[in-house]
Amino acid sequence: MNPRGSINLKELIMKEQRGQQLKIRFFDDTDHEKLKEIAEMEDRSLNYLVNQAIKQFLKNKESAKA
Repeated sequence: MNPRGSINLKELIMKEQRGQQLKIRFFDDTDHEKLKEIAEMEDRSLNYLVNQAIKQFLKNKESAKA
């Protein structure tokens, strides 16, 4: 809360967010463009694709340990 007792916009956004955030820098624009095309074709968000890729990566790492 600010000194006047009201919640500012940043505080409101922080309260409404679910999960952790990560800012991504793509190695090259081609990868970013390909992902955007796939997201559009599959009617999914870029965020969804990235989260699915992370889950698959972690699953593969766990399988490699076994």
